[in-house]
Amino acid sequence: MTLLGLGMLLAGSVMAADTNVSVEYLATKGKEDKAARQLIEKSGINETLTGLSDAYFPFKETLTVRYGGEEGPLYDPETHIVYIPYSFVTESLHYFRENDYEKRFGKAPKLGAIDTVLHTLLHEAGHAFVEDHNIPVLGKEEDAVDNFATLMLINYVEGGDDAAISAADMFAFESDDRPDYYELSEYIDEHSFDLQRYFSTLCLVYGSDPEKHKNLLDEVEKEDLAERKELCIALFQQLDHNWHRYLVSK
Repeated sequence: MTLLGLGMLLAGSVMAADTNVSVEYLATKGKEDKAARQLIEKSGINETLTGLSDAYFPFKETLTVRYGGEEGPLYDPETHIVYIPYSFVTESLHYFRENDYEKRFGKAPKLGAIDTVLHTLLHEAGHAFVEDHNIPVLGKEEDAVDNFATLMLINYVEGGDDAAISAADMFAFESDDRPDYYELSEYIDEHSFDLQRYFSTLCLVYGSDPEKHKNLLDEVEKEDLAERKELCIALFQQLDHNWHRYLVSK
């Protein structure tokens, strides 16, 4: 995947683009944190987020992305800060390595992890955009901003459909690590289950280009596959249209 070339340079521990998005790095603790920070800095994901925000979802109030610490990934509407721990990057990389991602899918684990972090950044930025612009959300906001992140990748990032598939695979890996049952409290959680998020993401990728991704939904039972594919095409068109009511196009 080639991320957007946006010409931003990191200066010290803070990167800013006008007053729209600011990126901060907390001090690293140990080799894993240091490696995670280096991976983030070299990946271009901050520049991609900043460029996408500048072009399509600018904030009225500066959004801060803060790497490090123990919190997150999450968006705090009180402070207008997105928190991404270094440990999330490390954990993502672990999942892709443990699942033989390169052998199975021909993609380096580091790239899979970075795709996941970028999708997560866009997910949390989606929360911030909803808050910043007071966008009404009918249903689960977590699902809405999952869709936002996936649509931004599909529509505006070169190779973004492939990045979204990697992020979906991360949901599947996390689902595989779960027990065969859920606690009752999880049925009322703000997030959909990981396996639902996996298929929802794949559904949008398929719906965006059914010919290119014709085999993407082959896990679905054959008797339901044709109907699911039609629904995914309609869903992509609907969500893409609805989100573009709120996006700016420069």
